[in-house]
Amino acid sequence: MASSTEVNVNEIIKELYNGSVKSIKSVVPVEHEFESPKMSTNPLNVEYGVLIGYSGTFKGDLLIQASHSVFSSIGEALYGMQLSEEMLDSFSGELGNMLAGGLSTHLADAGIDTDITHPTIISGEARLTGFKRVLEVAIHYKSIGDMKMSLLLNQ
Repeated sequence: MASSTEVNVNEIIKELYNGSVKSIKSVVPVEHEFESPKMSTNPLNVEYGVLIGYSGTFKGDLLIQASHSVFSSIGEALYGMQLSEEMLDSFSGELGNMLAGGLSTHLADAGIDTDITHPTIISGEARLTGFKRVLEVAIHYKSIGDMKMSLLLNQ
């Protein structure tokens, strides 16, 4: 029989996944397809992405990874114009804020209190460790490329 702590963590993970998918569907106006989520304990290698930290009932991070061109294409779909190279980091951070904010709202509606940090842009070859496990979901945008959403779980 599962303990109440395990049930609670599993319920939070379910809500994290559902809220992340809901947030991406509501924010990114590009046709997409989600792969099945995968749980891992392996370090993450990141070339470009945005990291938002969470505290409160859930402690961890949301990492959105994609190529520069995918972030740029999402910006163009949202704002109707191409983003300059100088604006890409700013937009990527703002996209992270929008997705994390949508997830945070979903969690609050489910009774899970969270606070989010400001976005951190990761650019170059980075290796992320220090989390207990990660829930990863690949998202395929037919017209622009792929994105990966990772929920780094510290509990």
